[in-house]
Amino acid sequence: KTLNIAVIGAGTMAQAVHLPVLRRRWDRFTVTALVDHSARRRRESSEVWGIEEERRYETVADLLAAVRAKTVSVDAALLSTDGLHVDDLLALMRRGIPVLVEPPVGFSAEEVSRVTDFERMTGRRLLMMAYPQQYDDSVRLMTEQIATKDLRMIDHEVLMPASQPLFGGARVTSSAYDLPTEKRTERRKELQAAVIAGSGEGATQRDRDLYVKGLLTGVAHQLAVLEAGYGPLTQLSAVRHWPKGMIPGSIEILGELEGGARVRAVWHYLPFAPEYSERVQVLSARRRMQVELPAPSHGDRRSTIALREKKAGVVVETSHTATKGSAELMWEAFHSFVERGTEPVAGAEEARAQVILMREVLESIVTADGRSLVPEPEPEHAEAEGAGAEGAEGEGEDEATAASEADAAPETDRAPETDTAPGTDA
Repeated sequence: KTLNIAVIGAGTMAQAVHLPVLRRRWDRFTVTALVDHSARRRRESSEVWGIEEERRYETVADLLAAVRAKTVSVDAALLSTDGLHVDDLLALMRRGIPVLVEPPVGFSAEEVSRVTDFERMTGRRLLMMAYPQQYDDSVRLMTEQIATKDLRMIDHEVLMPASQPLFGGARVTSSAYDLPTEKRTERRKELQAAVIAGSGEGATQRDRDLYVKGLLTGVAHQLAVLEAGYGPLTQLSAVRHWPKGMIPGSIEILGELEGGARVRAVWHYLPFAPEYSERVQVLSARRRMQVELPAPSHGDRRSTIALREKKAGVVVETSHTATKGSAELMWEAFHSFVERGTEPVAGAEEARAQVILMREVLESIVTADGRSLVPEPEPEHAEAEGAGAEGAEGEGEDEATAASEADAAPETDRAPETDTAPGTDA
């Protein structure tokens, strides 16, 4: 069956990763609607990807109104908007529409729990996380070459450049933000509140940026690959972040899998690096395996897996190159998820567990810096002094203090950028 797909959010990820696959796999998918809050981006991307004006919508509410009126047919949706996902996601799920979601689903366990609670109530999984490399042939073959019971160590390193090496070859239209100022301010405040709820009231703006740009949209993708092959981390042993003060910088995680195998995951944001690089080295007592994974946006490149072992006293190396890109394989899995109910590698429950782990990683980094994500209570004597400062002179001091706090607010409490990863626009 050919699925009618609504693409919600026409940013970089949609245009560089998803829409090329949907166009190429016309035998499985048809784009019947495009939703984007930016009128300019909605128009320009629709013209590039051949979506008629009557199938373009400003909001998910507009799309669902058309679905109810039967003026558009939607079997499933891709949700790749910037900002917050959960409200739009639940609106789609209430209509029984399965959704492929660009991470993160939410910024706190409580936010993602709204989705898991809905799935639990309905008894049906409707969310699949858009982690293309979880479905890569080479990731699937890892456990066939080195079983979990034989696993000794995994070393996983990612070098993340700025956007040009990742998306320079993609056909992406302008990402200009043409929303009215008041609407942009409202969206920013909503996003800021969600990030604060996830990172903690005591988090600084740098902590929040690290949480969003380094952990939820960087390290989380990396650990999702390991989870697809060998399951989630069961213990977090150590965390390191450097250089000091640079966001998102480099992040190293040491942990354990069920069974005791050790994991070392390193994620570097290197804005001037010439290319994206992702390597996974897997060790057992007898074998050494190395997996090379291209960026999902490089749809014409293929992953490779190489295995070295000793047989009859001779070192033998075998290798395999994937026949399809990871994004195409993910969309094939989504088709099976929608049509046959095949379990996804990562859904709502896995997204919630991931948010909890990333919050734990952030807490470890902040604690190592001698701070806490929990705000310190204000001293009682300070409140008493404030209460006793009355009269004209006290009012003047209050006004000066308020003015000082207002000046400082943009630096300490401004909302994080709405890009989902360094150099990307979801």
